[in-house]
Amino acid sequence: MAQDPEVDAREAEAEARGESGFRVGSVRTWLFRSFLDDVTDDATTLGLELESYLVIGSVQIKNIAYIEVADHPRPIPGQPPGNPFPTFEDATGLSDLLSGFWFSKTGHHGKHHFAPGIAFQFPTATSPVLGSEKWSLGPSFDYEYESGRWFAGAIALQIWSVAGASDRKDVSMLMIKPFVYFTLSNYFDLTYVPYGISVYWNKSPGDKVYFPVGGGGQWKTHLGSTDLNLGLQLFYNVARPTAGTVWDLRLLFELAF
Repeated sequence: MAQDPEVDAREAEAEARGESGFRVGSVRTWLFRSFLDDVTDDATTLGLELESYLVIGSVQIKNIAYIEVADHPRPIPGQPPGNPFPTFEDATGLSDLLSGFWFSKTGHHGKHHFAPGIAFQFPTATSPVLGSEKWSLGPSFDYEYESGRWFAGAIALQIWSVAGASDRKDVSMLMIKPFVYFTLSNYFDLTYVPYGISVYWNKSPGDKVYFPVGGGGQWKTHLGSTDLNLGLQLFYNVARPTAGTVWDLRLLFELAF
């Protein structure tokens, strides 16, 4: 999300004074309903996402940590990211934790902002159906463009498993998480913020890719110095694994500080 001008002003003042410190940028809750190829197998997932910033001198470290509470009738490729267990039992519980860190200079970056970083996936899933049982890491970057009514960009990451259960397949996943916001008014944005474009390199050709199209909008208001955003989006996966999600209906509740 683009920051509130008052937040930008406070950050500029802190930078001028040479201040370092930690702050929470936003807390996002994603509730989405996944419609599968079998109408009796629809799944519900609650995504929890924390975005934070650590400033050390002239360096800013941005972190996003994402985990899901899933109620799935069977494994769904791509939810969570990784390599689902090859069974068709149902499962309810936590997914693997996906987190990234991106490094940049503090201060205003103009229309374009690029930050290199690193991504990790931790085997925190409470069921083998919901996670990879692997420790994974790899390079990442965060790109943002802001001009007028537009705020857009993407976070991209490629992770490989480096440790974990020996009886599970290795993880090799590319994920690109684009985001596009177009401001219609002080209270409403058009949005394209999908779960992500994913490529699972170790899978067969017909099961490698997720590519969602769609979008929606979000309503925004203020609670004192905190922004409240409520969003609704619908996506159709034009490319998807054989047993993957066909449609995704996504609800957003976000507090931006």
